[in-house]
Amino acid sequence: MKAMVDIKVAVIGCGNVSDVHFAAWRRIPYAEIVAVCDTNKEAVERAAKDWKIPRSFTSVSEMNEIKEITLWDVCTPIHTHKQLANQAMKNGFDVLIEKPLAITSDDAQEIVECQKATGRNACVIHNWLFEPPVLKARTILKRGDIGEVIGAHINVLHTKDEPMASNRDHWSHQLPGGRFSEMLIHPIYLLQCFLGEVKVENVEVSKVGEYPWMKYDELCATFRAGEKFGATYVSFNAPRNSIYVDIYGREGILRLDIITATLNLLPSVRMSRLDKAVDSIRQAVQLSASTFKNVLEISFRQWFDGHEMCMRLFAESLVKGYEPPVTVQEGYEAVKVLEGMCVRIDRHS
Repeated sequence: MKAMVDIKVAVIGCGNVSDVHFAAWRRIPYAEIVAVCDTNKEAVERAAKDWKIPRSFTSVSEMNEIKEITLWDVCTPIHTHKQLANQAMKNGFDVLIEKPLAITSDDAQEIVECQKATGRNACVIHNWLFEPPVLKARTILKRGDIGEVIGAHINVLHTKDEPMASNRDHWSHQLPGGRFSEMLIHPIYLLQCFLGEVKVENVEVSKVGEYPWMKYDELCATFRAGEKFGATYVSFNAPRNSIYVDIYGREGILRLDIITATLNLLPSVRMSRLDKAVDSIRQAVQLSASTFKNVLEISFRQWFDGHEMCMRLFAESLVKGYEPPVTVQEGYEAVKVLEGMCVRIDRHS
């Protein structure tokens, strides 16, 4: 028996990230994509054909006439988020918004105020919060297994072939902070999750790569949350893509590898040879167990990446009537920090 479809989705924007959204919505049983919209006629017709979407539009005003739509999924460039999100909510639709929520805190605040005024459901895609090792880390932290958290360090390493960085015509290069402004939201919201309210202490940037359209392609930033410290390093010149997260507690360390979806819990140990040997074996066992679990879940189609998990949780919240997994208020708090970082980056120019 076919499940009842409660969510009728219109996807706005047919860029690279839209394929991730198309695929995720297809696997959510009580959701259905009923329309797709993009100002690029060729792109929207291709998306409609590839994903077998019944209706395609080149303007949201035309699409707005389709009565069965209940949710807009905004996958457009950041500078369009405020207009589209607010239009959706004012027209009576729920809305899912790609990260970051907006490029300025003023724009983000307007989205928050619109959501409160309309009472519509709105969610922001902070997908790294829902990657399997991060979800596991959040559970471990809630249990207190590593004691009080006192710091976190996030390394985000991209190769020079990263699609946005290597495309000289990509819209991200025109934003305040350049390519960094589109991706820095990830380490920001992770640090907010692990440390609480964070403030930027320092931002340093440099130029190492060969692309003339990128003013800077290396970044190191430090943050403070009360007496706690956070840091992030971002590169677009790495030999391989890597995302590493270290969370430091008084009684242990969590080491996450988001790319390989593995996590190691490192308890405090003495420094004897035997203790070091036992600890090495413990780490190897944990990595093997994480890898084996990932293989099983992928094999049985029970493994979801952060994008799909965030979308699934939002869809579930709509059906069951509880708060979205990432609220627009949380999106605003992250944008405030991002805006401050972009100002500091541009000061180096």
